[in-house]
Amino acid sequence: MMIVSSLLLALVVLLTVQMIFRVRTILIQNAEKSGNQVDEYSDKAMRDQLLQQLSATTRGCSYIVNDNLENFAGTVTIMADAATDMYSHPERYGSSVVKIPEKSDIGKSMGQFLFSEEVDPNSPSVKEEISLLANMQGSLLAMYGQFPELGATNIGTETGLMLLAGPVLPERWDKDGNYASFDPRQRPWYLAAKNARRTSFSEIKEDYDTKKLAIMCGSPIYRDGEFVGVAGAGIYLEGIESVMMNARISDQGNSCIIDEHGMIIFSSQDEGDLRTQTILGEGRKDSSLKKLSEKAISGERGLELLEINGKKCYLAYSPIKVVGWSLISIVPESTVLAPKESLLNSLNINRIMELTEVQKVLRTALTTVLAFIVVIALITVVISNMLSRQLVKPVEEFTAKVRAIEGDQLDFEWTEDTGDEIQELATSFGFMTERMKKYIVDIQAATAEKERIGVELALATEIQASILPHDFPPFPDRSEFDIYAMMEPAREVGGDFYDFFLIDDDHLGLVMADVSGKGIPAALYMMISKVILQSCAMLGKSAAEALNKMNEALTSNNKTDMFVTVWFGILEISTGIISCANAGHEYPAIMRKDGKFELFKDKHGFVIGGMEGIKYKEYQIEIGHGDKLFLYTDGVAEATDINNKMYGTSRMIEALNKDPNVSPQQIVKTVRADISEFVGEAEQFDDLTMLCLEFN
Repeated sequence: MMIVSSLLLALVVLLTVQMIFRVRTILIQNAEKSGNQVDEYSDKAMRDQLLQQLSATTRGCSYIVNDNLENFAGTVTIMADAATDMYSHPERYGSSVVKIPEKSDIGKSMGQFLFSEEVDPNSPSVKEEISLLANMQGSLLAMYGQFPELGATNIGTETGLMLLAGPVLPERWDKDGNYASFDPRQRPWYLAAKNARRTSFSEIKEDYDTKKLAIMCGSPIYRDGEFVGVAGAGIYLEGIESVMMNARISDQGNSCIIDEHGMIIFSSQDEGDLRTQTILGEGRKDSSLKKLSEKAISGERGLELLEINGKKCYLAYSPIKVVGWSLISIVPESTVLAPKESLLNSLNINRIMELTEVQKVLRTALTTVLAFIVVIALITVVISNMLSRQLVKPVEEFTAKVRAIEGDQLDFEWTEDTGDEIQELATSFGFMTERMKKYIVDIQAATAEKERIGVELALATEIQASILPHDFPPFPDRSEFDIYAMMEPAREVGGDFYDFFLIDDDHLGLVMADVSGKGIPAALYMMISKVILQSCAMLGKSAAEALNKMNEALTSNNKTDMFVTVWFGILEISTGIISCANAGHEYPAIMRKDGKFELFKDKHGFVIGGMEGIKYKEYQIEIGHGDKLFLYTDGVAEATDINNKMYGTSRMIEALNKDPNVSPQQIVKTVRADISEFVGEAEQFDDLTMLCLEFN
């Protein structure tokens, strides 16, 4: 015990040290793994969050610009519709007057008329049109007030007139002080709306008066379907540029707007790849930026990682559909990753501090464990010495008494009172020896009884075999037929039986039967059935009458609910006619001379012993010289192999036809050999009974 205890303590020490260092290794690995996971997850989370913000901001800003331009175009369309109604129905509108501006009006917002050079403002037709157009002065001024970023609102006509609402500018007078002429019909916004015949935006141009960049919108005016002019307005681009700047999500980010040709019309960084008035991506060796520009101006929305001015950047783009532009927001990849790097540095510092503390704790734990093991070792030595002295003497005495037990000497007596497990073991051993004595007596009695039953079963087997015809040939003086049969019970005795007997010189009875169940009950029932059937047949009854009488006899007092299936035939030897009846038995197989065996599917009656009052029908089979009849029980067709696959009647017919012209004995043996080959090592499940008759 001391040796075992010492070895166990040494093993505990080794395992403890190993576990402590294993814990240290696991903590280090987990810390590194956690750092890597934080690196992976934080990178993905922060990247996803910032990129979602970039995409959302880009979509929002492009939507705002698109919505403002759509509202602006809608208002211009309303002005054109109002002017169309006025030209088509002038009688609904009165005459109005627009004041001719003076230089003192410079800076004021008011209605103004401008004329092309060939227009005579004093012409009656011109005056009439001016007084009609003057009715639109209030609407134009209201529109100018609605959009603070407008340069002016106006209506130009095919006669060369233009009604304008907006501030009076000094450019209205030439250097000689004369009111300057202006032909609206030559302006791009007028021509675009006239040619398109719908509300249209012109390309970005400098404002005619202020020279600021602006985009004009025009909508055609008709009089009874005839084009007469265009309602238009110009909007300065400072407001759109302001919205574009809001699309930047950081100080390091940028944004720009490209037109339908890919031209950068606004940019937060007017240098390098984002320089204004240049085609986005033009001049670069790789085509990635050019392809992004093509996607953007085609109306697509997306997010891509490309190189801008030598830096990896994320670009989000979203269309401004009403004018065919696209808003692009840019953020450097380094900006996306900066929060992650800061987080990882902080985690690394915390990990180093944690590992230092863990090492201190492990050293303390190791010292404590070693001290505890030393104390346990001392206690173990003391207790082992005490227990060994208390246990050795009882164990030695118990061992000596056990060694004394041998042969039929099973007496065991224990007189010590140790009060421990040895005492319980000795008591249990005493009980065990007493039980062993009793078991030996019981086994001897059971063995004798088993031997008696075995002798009786062997005798029953011999009796059953003896009551069945077993000498072949059975009728050596009769050459008209040859017959052979066999029965192999699944147990010592079986329930199948066959029989053949001469009723008179010209009639031969043939029986094949199968009793329900197995073992001794089936064997007894089989013997009774055989005797009854043979007795009925010998009285001169036909096959059907014999089965009727047999059924009456067996059902009259059938308390065991057993039954028997029977095929019974009476061969008239002189004619070869067999009168047959079938009580639930298998189909017979017949072979005509020089032919092959085939099943003869006769009509089955109910089983014998199953129900009172059953009447069996008789049929005839005529056989000639060289024909054979084969009878069998269900044990043949239902023989199973180790995979529970049944032999079946089809395979039985194949076996019969392997060599059908041999003797009945050889035919039966051929089928039995084929069954053995099929079944293999599987246990015989049911009785095997076969009979073959050859008619000569």
